[in-house]
Amino acid sequence: MSAPFTDRPADAGTSILLVAFAFEPDSGSESANGWNWGEGLKRSGCRVKVVTQGRLRPKILRKIDRGETAFEPDDFVFIDRPDTMAHHDSKTLFQLSYIAWQWRCRAVVKELVRRQPFDVIHNVTIGGIRFPAFCGGLAPLSVIGPVGGGERAPWPLIRPLGWKAIATELVRNAAIGMTRIDPFLRLTYRRYNLIYVKTFESRHVLPAGDRHKARQHFGCSILPDRFAPMKAENRTSTGAPLKLLFSGRFLYWKGGYYALTALAKALEKGARARLQMIGSGPQSEEWRNLADRLGIAEHVDFIEWLSQPDYLETLRSSDALLFPSLHDSAANVIMEALANAQPVICLDLGGSGIMIDSSCGFAVPCRGRAAEEVIGGLADAIVTLDQDRARLRAMSRAAHERAQDFASCRITPAIYTPAPA
Repeated sequence: MSAPFTDRPADAGTSILLVAFAFEPDSGSESANGWNWGEGLKRSGCRVKVVTQGRLRPKILRKIDRGETAFEPDDFVFIDRPDTMAHHDSKTLFQLSYIAWQWRCRAVVKELVRRQPFDVIHNVTIGGIRFPAFCGGLAPLSVIGPVGGGERAPWPLIRPLGWKAIATELVRNAAIGMTRIDPFLRLTYRRYNLIYVKTFESRHVLPAGDRHKARQHFGCSILPDRFAPMKAENRTSTGAPLKLLFSGRFLYWKGGYYALTALAKALEKGARARLQMIGSGPQSEEWRNLADRLGIAEHVDFIEWLSQPDYLETLRSSDALLFPSLHDSAANVIMEALANAQPVICLDLGGSGIMIDSSCGFAVPCRGRAAEEVIGGLADAIVTLDQDRARLRAMSRAAHERAQDFASCRITPAIYTPAPA
């Protein structure tokens, strides 16, 4: 749960300018975070202006035309990314594109502020703590975040994933360490009065002189229509296989290796379970081959892509989410699972370990434990849910209740409380 903010009267007339690179309705991940944050503010009575990417204009205006949002056309200013970087698959070019777009925003924001001062300017970034932003200091309260990316995976859990994962983590950890001394990032965070961080690990990565300005908030929020109503006891009946779901990009750090090996061990212990793995990515073939080697291919369904309605239907027909990510700062897939009454089996790393408690799932301890011990903990959680369906039903109710902590209605003007000097 987010750390509490200092109470102050919620001023419904608060004017807020959101600088949101990712602000796409009816989508997932980062874009959903930006859109839901803005919707929450708008529905709470704030006067909200949004600066976002030009490519999102058609989808946003269609949403407005259908009357499916509190926003109006005049609430948006669209800025295109540099043409030479607008369409590419390179991660480096994407990062440069993002930084160039943020720089373009500064001149636009300065002009907007000149015409109409705002109480708050909030850079809702792409969520990475290692990316600069340039609109700090242009309003009485300048806010950035929520940012994450300072989370690190324990080395005993990285080693079984192979040399590529080890090399990638070494580079990533070096980049995290550079955040404290990067002059552009030091200047970025110095200009903001309030810094939202997704986890306390990311707070520790901030330059020492700026950590006092940090507040913990996951940045994820769920719109009312994403909550599934709690139904009468409709869980899988005793004796039927437990239906598990894994969803996300097929990247080594998302934990597909641990999901599959834990399922294999749970089946060895007598559990009846089936796993649907939804997604695609670099590890797709590797994980399929792993399922074959473990002898569990008949218990695993690989699904490359689903539309949002089909995904929600699949999620709601499952029994639990199995998502052993190694360093997600705040996984939307976990919040959607909770909103749809799905208990979650995860690792106590990054944001997952804060989101999930013993009432609504299992956050398996990792620190100081070998990979085999962690796999055993995940397997035990699967066995427990399979063999104790009463507990599964209780966790389902608790998951739905826990999701209320992440509802978009909690995004109100009161959340913009400046950090003490």
